[in-house]
Amino acid sequence: MSDAISVGAATAMSAAPFLQRREIILAMMTLGDGTFFDETDTTGTTYKTAADWLHVHDGEHVERLIRFDLDALHGEDVTETVADAWLKGFDQSPEQEHRLPAFVRTSQAWERWCADFGLRRAPFNQIAHGTLNHRQQFGTSLR
Repeated sequence: MSDAISVGAATAMSAAPFLQRREIILAMMTLGDGTFFDETDTTGTTYKTAADWLHVHDGEHVERLIRFDLDALHGEDVTETVADAWLKGFDQSPEQEHRLPAFVRTSQAWERWCADFGLRRAPFNQIAHGTLNHRQQFGTSLR
Protein backbone atom coordinates (compact mmCIF):
# COMPACT_ATOMS: atom_id res chain seq x y z
CA MET A 1 0.00 0.00 0.00
CA SER A 2 1.32 3.41 -0.96
CA ASP A 3 1.96 6.09 1.65
CA ALA A 4 0.94 8.82 -0.79
CA ILE A 5 -2.48 10.37 -0.30
CA SER A 6 -4.48 11.27 -3.36
CA VAL A 7 -4.85 14.97 -4.11
CA GLY A 8 -8.63 14.86 -3.58
CA ALA A 9 -8.31 13.13 -0.22
CA ALA A 10 -5.61 15.55 0.94
CA THR A 11 -7.78 18.51 -0.04
CA ALA A 12 -10.81 17.05 1.75
CA MET A 13 -8.77 16.45 4.89
CA SER A 14 -7.18 19.90 4.89
CA ALA A 15 -10.31 21.91 4.07
CA ALA A 16 -11.30 23.80 7.17
CA PRO A 17 -14.98 23.95 8.02
CA PHE A 18 -16.85 27.19 7.37
CA LEU A 19 -17.56 27.67 11.07
CA GLN A 20 -15.77 25.89 13.91
CA ARG A 21 -16.97 25.23 17.46
CA ARG A 22 -15.10 28.21 18.90
CA GLU A 23 -16.51 30.66 16.31
CA ILE A 24 -19.74 32.62 16.03
CA ILE A 25 -21.31 34.71 13.30
CA LEU A 26 -21.93 38.36 14.10
CA ALA A 27 -24.77 39.67 11.95
CA MET A 28 -24.72 43.43 11.29
CA MET A 29 -28.11 45.02 10.68
CA THR A 30 -29.06 48.63 10.00
CA LEU A 31 -32.43 49.69 11.33
CA GLY A 32 -33.37 53.32 10.87
CA ASP A 33 -30.34 55.44 11.76
CA GLY A 34 -28.67 52.78 13.93
CA THR A 35 -26.42 49.81 13.32
CA PHE A 36 -26.96 46.73 15.45
CA PHE A 37 -25.06 43.47 15.85
CA ASP A 38 -26.65 40.16 16.71
CA GLU A 39 -24.74 37.05 17.70
CA THR A 40 -25.97 33.83 16.10
CA ASP A 41 -26.48 30.81 18.32
CA THR A 42 -23.66 28.77 16.81
CA THR A 43 -21.27 28.43 19.77
CA GLY A 44 -20.19 24.81 20.04
CA THR A 45 -21.50 23.90 16.58
CA THR A 46 -19.38 23.16 13.52
CA TYR A 47 -20.72 23.90 10.04
CA LYS A 48 -18.80 22.36 7.18
CA THR A 49 -19.98 24.85 4.53
CA ALA A 50 -21.73 28.21 4.34
CA ALA A 51 -24.71 26.40 2.79
CA ASP A 52 -24.96 24.23 5.92
CA TRP A 53 -25.05 27.39 8.04
CA LEU A 54 -27.77 28.85 5.80
CA HIS A 55 -30.03 25.84 6.37
CA VAL A 56 -30.34 27.01 9.99
CA HIS A 57 -29.93 30.81 9.66
CA ASP A 58 -31.57 32.82 6.88
CA GLY A 59 -30.03 36.25 7.50
CA GLU A 60 -33.13 38.01 6.23
CA HIS A 61 -32.39 41.53 7.55
CA VAL A 62 -28.61 41.19 7.69
CA GLU A 63 -26.27 43.48 5.76
CA ARG A 64 -22.92 42.01 6.73
CA LEU A 65 -21.75 38.72 8.31
CA ILE A 66 -18.59 38.48 10.41
CA ARG A 67 -17.12 35.14 11.47
CA PHE A 68 -15.64 35.82 14.91
CA ASP A 69 -13.17 33.52 16.67
CA LEU A 70 -13.84 33.65 20.41
CA ASP A 71 -10.39 32.24 21.29
CA ALA A 72 -8.30 34.54 19.08
CA LEU A 73 -10.70 37.51 19.34
CA HIS A 74 -10.45 38.02 15.61
CA GLY A 75 -13.19 38.60 13.04
CA GLU A 76 -13.36 37.96 9.31
CA ASP A 77 -16.01 39.21 6.88
CA VAL A 78 -17.70 36.17 5.31
CA THR A 79 -20.57 38.03 3.63
CA GLU A 80 -19.43 37.14 0.10
CA THR A 81 -18.96 33.47 0.95
CA VAL A 82 -22.46 33.21 2.43
CA ALA A 83 -23.98 35.25 -0.44
CA ASP A 84 -22.43 32.85 -2.96
CA ALA A 85 -23.91 29.91 -1.06
CA TRP A 86 -27.31 31.62 -0.87
CA LEU A 87 -27.36 32.28 -4.62
CA LYS A 88 -26.60 28.64 -5.48
CA GLY A 89 -30.21 27.86 -4.56
CA PHE A 90 -31.77 30.96 -6.14
CA ASP A 91 -33.68 29.88 -9.24
CA GLN A 92 -35.36 33.20 -10.07
CA SER A 93 -34.34 36.02 -12.39
CA PRO A 94 -32.58 39.29 -11.50
CA GLU A 95 -35.99 41.00 -11.56
CA GLN A 96 -36.79 39.12 -8.33
CA GLU A 97 -34.10 41.06 -6.45
CA HIS A 98 -36.65 42.14 -3.82
CA ARG A 99 -36.74 38.53 -2.55
CA LEU A 100 -33.07 38.58 -1.60
CA PRO A 101 -31.69 39.28 1.87
CA ALA A 102 -29.88 42.62 2.11
CA PHE A 103 -26.44 41.00 2.38
CA VAL A 104 -26.99 39.22 -0.96
CA ARG A 105 -28.43 42.29 -2.76
CA THR A 106 -25.39 44.40 -1.84
CA SER A 107 -22.74 41.74 -2.50
CA GLN A 108 -20.29 41.26 -5.33
CA ALA A 109 -21.68 37.71 -5.54
CA TRP A 110 -25.03 39.17 -6.69
CA GLU A 111 -23.33 41.24 -9.39
CA ARG A 112 -21.45 38.16 -10.63
CA TRP A 113 -24.66 36.10 -10.52
CA CYS A 114 -26.55 38.72 -12.59
CA ALA A 115 -23.74 38.86 -15.14
CA ASP A 116 -23.73 35.07 -15.38
CA PHE A 117 -27.53 35.02 -15.63
CA GLY A 118 -27.33 37.09 -18.81
CA LEU A 119 -24.82 34.64 -20.27
CA ARG A 120 -26.84 31.56 -19.28
CA ARG A 121 -30.05 32.81 -20.89
CA ALA A 122 -30.33 32.21 -24.60
CA PRO A 123 -30.76 35.59 -26.27
CA PHE A 124 -34.00 36.25 -28.11
CA ASN A 125 -32.78 36.68 -31.67
CA GLN A 126 -36.03 37.15 -33.56
CA ILE A 127 -36.09 40.37 -35.55
CA ALA A 128 -39.10 42.48 -34.66
CA HIS A 129 -41.29 43.69 -37.48
CA GLY A 130 -44.00 46.17 -36.67
CA THR A 131 -47.06 46.89 -38.77
CA LEU A 132 -47.78 50.32 -37.29
CA ASN A 133 -46.46 53.50 -38.84
CA HIS A 134 -44.98 56.28 -36.67
CA ARG A 135 -48.25 58.18 -36.38
CA GLN A 136 -50.04 55.09 -35.13
CA GLN A 137 -47.27 54.31 -32.67
CA PHE A 138 -46.57 57.79 -31.31
CA GLY A 139 -49.70 59.76 -32.06
CA THR A 140 -50.58 62.39 -34.63
CA SER A 141 -48.89 65.24 -32.75
CA LEU A 142 -45.54 64.49 -34.42
CA ARG A 143 -44.69 66.96 -37.14
